[in-house]
Amino acid sequence: MRHPTSTRDPRGLHERAISTVMMLLEEQQSSIPTIERIAGLLGEPEDRMRTLYPQDRDLLIVGVEGALVVLIDTCTKAVVQVDPRDPIAQFVALGHAYLDWADRYPMPFRLLQDSTPLDTMSIPTLRRYMESLHDLMLRMLKRAQEEGRLHPAENIETLTLSARCFVSGAARMVVDGRLRQWAPGADPLTMAKALTADFVRRMARSSQPQGRHKPVAV
Repeated sequence: MRHPTSTRDPRGLHERAISTVMMLLEEQQSSIPTIERIAGLLGEPEDRMRTLYPQDRDLLIVGVEGALVVLIDTCTKAVVQVDPRDPIAQFVALGHAYLDWADRYPMPFRLLQDSTPLDTMSIPTLRRYMESLHDLMLRMLKRAQEEGRLHPAENIETLTLSARCFVSGAARMVVDGRLRQWAPGADPLTMAKALTADFVRRMARSSQPQGRHKPVAV
């Protein structure tokens, strides 16, 4: 594996350090890379690195937070491009944006799914990002229910969790390369998006009040 060096990489120390810690995690995965090792790979004094990241996990937390900022921005942009009068279509767009993000940031995505080497959901600054995304999903489905797109007796909390589990599972299969085994010849990300749209369409259709069948856009 080729690691970034301070002499060849034009990026700032912060960006190079995050890139290095993510690459090291791809190799070892079971433990958090030390600041000492990262400093050595970057050709930087450890003392300088420690002033920025006092604990080994601090750099990893900063890296995940930066990826989550991109996630929220990506999801927001995807949703506002869809007709606000169609919360189901917005929900699909949100799922597709999440899949795009997971494909682009595989290691931060994995860290959010697993409790090792870093329990991200126990870190308030990181948990808030995921809670805000969950709240956005919840609001969309509640609005769909209010507009008659979902049954009035539907448990929106459970429906949101079901959708979240489905999309996270689809994203994991893309990131781990397992979807290729299930759909040979198909592009994994494209397939995951199609499956997500199909899941949401079926979810909305099965939850519509009897005798009220509005078309479900995807």
